[in-house]
Amino acid sequence: YDAQSAPAMLGGMGQPPPPPDPPPEGHPGATVAVTKLEGVELCGDEAWFGDHGFRFGLREAVRAGHAEQKILVGPPADEIRRICPGAGRILGAGAVLRLGGATLGGYGEPDIAYAYRQLSRALHPDKNRDVPEAHDAFQRLAEAADELRAGLTEARGVLSSLCATMSMQTTPETMERPQEALFAEATRVLYAILGLSGEGQVPPTALNRGVAAFTASRTFGQCQAQVLLTEWYDQPRMIEFYAGTQIRTAYDCSKKKLRGG
Repeated sequence: YDAQSAPAMLGGMGQPPPPPDPPPEGHPGATVAVTKLEGVELCGDEAWFGDHGFRFGLREAVRAGHAEQKILVGPPADEIRRICPGAGRILGAGAVLRLGGATLGGYGEPDIAYAYRQLSRALHPDKNRDVPEAHDAFQRLAEAADELRAGLTEARGVLSSLCATMSMQTTPETMERPQEALFAEATRVLYAILGLSGEGQVPPTALNRGVAAFTASRTFGQCQAQVLLTEWYDQPRMIEFYAGTQIRTAYDCSKKKLRGG
C-alpha cells in the first residue's frame, strides 16, 4: 500500500456495501456475553485512548502515586555503586533517579527535581570522601536529571506533532507529565493507519468500509484520512517518532495491560 492509492480508496469506489447481518445465536461467530470475574481484568482491542474518563483516571493514578512516593535512599556507598556500576556500564537516566516504568508511570519537571534533591543530598562528594566513585556518581546524577528534562521537551514536541496530524490539540494536563498522552496518541495513530490501510492484501471493498468507519468515528476527531496516510507513507518523520526514545519511554511508563492492544 502507498498513499497514491488513497484517492481511489477514499472516493473513487462509491459507497461501501453494508456490513453483513450478525450470525444467529449459537453460531460460532455470534457475540458471546462475557462473565466478569472478581480479580480478573478483561482487556483487548478496546479503543481506550479515546475514553476521556479512563485516561483521566490514568493521569490521576500517576498524580496520586507521585504525591505518596518517597524516594528511599539507601546507604550512600550502595547508591554510588548503583549509579556507577563499573565495567563500562552506564545506568539509564530514569533508573538513576528511579523515575518512569509501569509502577509509578509518567513524570514531569517537579518529579525530577524532587528525586534529584533527595539523592544529591546523600551522594554529595563532600559527604563521601572515602568512596572513590562519589564524584562520578554525583556527576552522573546531574547528567541524568538534565537528560530527563531534555526528554520531556522532546516528548512534548512529539506529542504536539501527533496531535496536529490527527487534527487534535494538547492540553496543559496532558503536557504536565506527557508520557500517558504520548502513548495514547501514538496508539491512536496506529489504530487509524491500520483501520484505513489494513494489513497485507486487503480487498478494495474492505478498505472502503474502513474509510467509512474512520470518517464516522468520534475516536479520530476531525482527522483527514488522506492527510494522515500521506504523512505516514510518504514522510519519514512519523516512522522516526516511533523509532525514537520518547515513544519507547512512554510505552515503558504505561500500564502493562495497555501495551498489547
